[in-house]
Amino acid sequence: MRETARSTQLPSRAFGNAAPNFALCWAGLGTFWLLFQLYVLGSWVLGPTFVATDPGTDPISDQKLLLFKVLQTVVPIAAAGMAWKLLFAPWLRTGRINTDGRILFAAAMVFFWDMSLNYASIALFYNAYFINFGSWANGAWPTWLGPSGHLLPEPFLFIMPAYLALVFSQALLICWLLRKVKTRHPQLGLWPTLLMIVAGLTVLDSIVEITVLRTGMYAYPGAIASLTLWYGKTYQFPLTEGFLFGGLGVGGCAAIWHFRDDQGQTFAEIGINKLRCSAITKSWLRTLSIYGFIHSVFFLLYFLPCQLVSLNADPFPAGYPSYMTNRMCVYGIAGDQCPGPGVMMPRKPFTTAH
Repeated sequence: MRETARSTQLPSRAFGNAAPNFALCWAGLGTFWLLFQLYVLGSWVLGPTFVATDPGTDPISDQKLLLFKVLQTVVPIAAAGMAWKLLFAPWLRTGRINTDGRILFAAAMVFFWDMSLNYASIALFYNAYFINFGSWANGAWPTWLGPSGHLLPEPFLFIMPAYLALVFSQALLICWLLRKVKTRHPQLGLWPTLLMIVAGLTVLDSIVEITVLRTGMYAYPGAIASLTLWYGKTYQFPLTEGFLFGGLGVGGCAAIWHFRDDQGQTFAEIGINKLRCSAITKSWLRTLSIYGFIHSVFFLLYFLPCQLVSLNADPFPAGYPSYMTNRMCVYGIAGDQCPGPGVMMPRKPFTTAH
């Protein structure tokens, strides 16, 4: 199947006569984001915080441990299947990376923003019984504000594959539904289409996350009560997450996948054909332009608004076990409280002491 068969085939003029500078701007952003992320991840892996977070003394059931083992096996296999179908198989068949593969690569790297809810204050917990080596926060991410972010036990074998198998697949499903809708309503315009993407992914991501939260794999303790379902429970779900992450963040992936011209180009790479450079250079520019668009969307529409949510969060629910809190609540005068109204937020010197 041709890559454009999965997208909205618009004539080239639908994007206008875009100058190469348009694509070069996206490629420049893509270069910045990729280098920054590689620097942070490299500093984490090679630094003193690449250490597993101790789950503490609270016990966990054998059933949950078995579930986590299954997930850390099945999800990577599913992600590998997606990578083979969309990236490696077409690459081996044609000798080049197609647009689907470029979008897949950028979407897989979105895992970098996964823990950004905790940048300014703690709002996300992970279960430390997942295989983990802490996270790329203090000591790796320049300007990181929270004093205990490196203790978040990012699931090492689960999180990146999950962004393909459980997150990016949502974008593909919405794009599939859009094609069905446009078969019956071909006159559907740009703004109704974008509205369907945002609304559809807000609902879909919310359903997925509400289901997963009940397993105790992760939690959103830092949330605004009036915008949260089941507020006060350890499985509470902030509606802001469904909208910011699903509707806007993943929606950006769906939009760039869906809107292409009749040459299979996304709007981020329009104009590259006009450049006088080698085919290899153009291929890199296409990859970086798509990367720049997707990661700029997550920075502007997910990372930044999330800081407002975490800094205005209401008191945490009671009842989180030690393998969820992971000694991350170091706020207040005594340094033993979770963030919330009236709780002082320290800016302690970074330390790797556990």
